[in-house]
Amino acid sequence: MNLTQAEHIALLERRLARAEAARREAETLLERRSRELDRSNRELRQREEELIARLDQGNRNLLLAQTVGGIATFYRVAGEPFIASTALNQLFGRDLDIALPLSDIVAALHPLDHDRVTALEEAFQRGEGNSDRIEIEFRIRRGDGARRWLRSRQERSRDAASGRSIISGTLQDITERRTAQRHAEALRLVVQRNLVRLSRAEAALADRVAELETAAVALAASHDRTEAAHRAKSRFLAQMSHNIRTPLNGVLGMMAALARSDLGAAQADQLARARRAGDELRALIDTIIEIADAGIDAPLPADDAKPVLQEEGVAPLLVAGRRPFILVAEDIETNQIVLTSMLDTLGCDHLVVGDGAAALAAVEGVRFDAVLMDIRMPVMDGAEATRRIRAGDVSATVPIIGITAQAIQSERDALVAAGMTSCLAKPIGLAALAAALAEAFAAAAPPLIDAEVFAAALALLPPARRPLLFDLMVRDLDTLAADFAQGAAAGDDDLMRRARHSLKGVAGNFGALALLAFLGSNRRRAADGDVLLALIADTVAAARALLGNIASE
Repeated sequence: MNLTQAEHIALLERRLARAEAARREAETLLERRSRELDRSNRELRQREEELIARLDQGNRNLLLAQTVGGIATFYRVAGEPFIASTALNQLFGRDLDIALPLSDIVAALHPLDHDRVTALEEAFQRGEGNSDRIEIEFRIRRGDGARRWLRSRQERSRDAASGRSIISGTLQDITERRTAQRHAEALRLVVQRNLVRLSRAEAALADRVAELETAAVALAASHDRTEAAHRAKSRFLAQMSHNIRTPLNGVLGMMAALARSDLGAAQADQLARARRAGDELRALIDTIIEIADAGIDAPLPADDAKPVLQEEGVAPLLVAGRRPFILVAEDIETNQIVLTSMLDTLGCDHLVVGDGAAALAAVEGVRFDAVLMDIRMPVMDGAEATRRIRAGDVSATVPIIGITAQAIQSERDALVAAGMTSCLAKPIGLAALAAALAEAFAAAAPPLIDAEVFAAALALLPPARRPLLFDLMVRDLDTLAADFAQGAAAGDDDLMRRARHSLKGVAGNFGALALLAFLGSNRRRAADGDVLLALIADTVAAARALLGNIASE
């Protein structure tokens, strides 16, 4: 190609520009690669330092673990120095900063183990034996004078290049384990001896058990005979107690009733003597029965212990200001007369039935303040009647006082467990009957006012209108009570029934519980009007006090 000088110069300039651009690109690439290489070198140095630090830390951790575990490691190549961890110095009680030579290790071997250990070591180093592993336990005497047990575990191999023998292994302090093994062996021997003794003792015990079993069979037969005799005695005593106490109760009760009648001085004195003799007979019967239950070893009463004639001067009883209404369940006519005579003296009204079934029917139709329940009656006994009354809904809470000829406390406890409130043993005195009834009335008597119901009734109105509601209640109570009293005095059952119904409504709204109990008795007596008026007066007084407390809150 023929180029002009100008064209040739332009071509050279273009080539020079391309060469210059290539040079600059190469320099830029070289600089970039240099920086990358420098960065890689720095990263490699940092990685190397980290690996060295981790390796150093790992070695320190390993040495610490060896020290804590009482384990040292060693490495030995034929023809080269013995190399071991610093934990080896600790095992032998030496300074940690000075390498422990193999000769010192051999010198520390206990005399009793020296020859055995060195012979095993030399044979292993020569390659003798069928295994490339060996384990030896031996004793050493440390530099501080302590004697320790060590266990050596070694493994033999050969360098592939040079063919030289290489032995690596561990040394571990097993003193505590050996001590524990000795103790365990000693305990095993003790246990073995004790097992032999136990076996002998078991054989002797088996013989003794056989003897005791034979004796137990004989004792069980004797016990059965004793229990049968005891049951027969108990049945006899129960029957004897009932057969004696029932007529005795009639005799003493009739004499007590006779004592409350008009008698001359001579007759009263004779009757008092007879009653004292009857009480002495009752006390004697109690003593005989108690001794027969307790056995021949029971203490006898003192010769000068004399029964005291029961005090008959007791006050009439009241329930919520009225005469109590008592159900008497008794099948013996004499005892019916005795009990009703006592109840008359105590100011109580009463209804008499002759068996437990009749008593059950009576409490389901009439509200009674208490029931006097005989135990042995035809058709249904007193215990069964009590259980059925307690299982019912109408009169389940009525007080039931058992009248029993049983003087044995366990028998009376069984009756209380059946649901009776308490028990009285025949013959019954007036004072004992009065006390039992009074206690039953006190336990069953409701409060005059239920404070929560009363407060809830007043809470329906603003405080300013509550006194007005209270006055209306008092007015209604007074008006209805007057109607009830008028009907009671005139024998107007219809008027009494209407007044009773309305009174129940007012009493229920204001929580007058005692008034509700009186109104639920369903009786018709002329004196009930006066009793009702007195009860309402007490109820109003209690309600007025509650109203004052509510107003001050």
